[in-house]
Amino acid sequence: MVSRRLDVVSYLGSQVLFQNMSEAELQRIAAASCVRRVQRGTEIFAAGDDCEDLYLVVDGLVKLYAKGPNGHEKVIEVVGAGGCVTEALLFNDQPHSVNASALVDVQMVEVPKDVLMTELNRSPEMALRFITDLSRRFAGLVRDIEALTLHSGIKRVVDYLVHSPDVGQVPVSQRDATVSLPASKGTIASLLSVTPEHFSRILHELQANGLIAVNRRQIHIPDVQRLACYG
Repeated sequence: MVSRRLDVVSYLGSQVLFQNMSEAELQRIAAASCVRRVQRGTEIFAAGDDCEDLYLVVDGLVKLYAKGPNGHEKVIEVVGAGGCVTEALLFNDQPHSVNASALVDVQMVEVPKDVLMTELNRSPEMALRFITDLSRRFAGLVRDIEALTLHSGIKRVVDYLVHSPDVGQVPVSQRDATVSLPASKGTIASLLSVTPEHFSRILHELQANGLIAVNRRQIHIPDVQRLACYG
């Protein structure tokens, strides 16, 4: 359903990829963009679909995942508010390689690929920001591959908790932190390439050792450094 509440020009101007663009440039992009809300569970695109837009997540969570022949899902990434989807595909004519669906109700800005490419050709600064963002995403994928191949399941869970944005917002002098899981435990388990049962066992082990306290999706870490050294 279409939303008319969002000031698209102001929103775009607040995003890193579009910073320092002129009002006229933002107006051009906003005029061609679509703002809509997607209900929880709705498929946004499927693997094999043509990539025609850049998706900017205003509110909510978007799950990027692969699906096997048996229907089994592997979560690749969970993109939250302020994140964007499909920027890597803007520079080629390849279709989507993964699926995307709304984990919760989502509000998005969809920017047409052809409009973005026109603006990128006009603005070297904007192109550089896209390249920087792609480099950041690539580095994150390399870290994920390293974790999957070299780290145990419990180490992957520990690293996920310790490097959560919630922990990053806590002052260095503060020893404890509380992490709010952005999605269900099953989704997080798939993201970390462990089964839901294994994920639950790991959380129980960490809790039994006094390293965390679990209350539904709220995970309190009494001592972040102590947890970081576990596993």
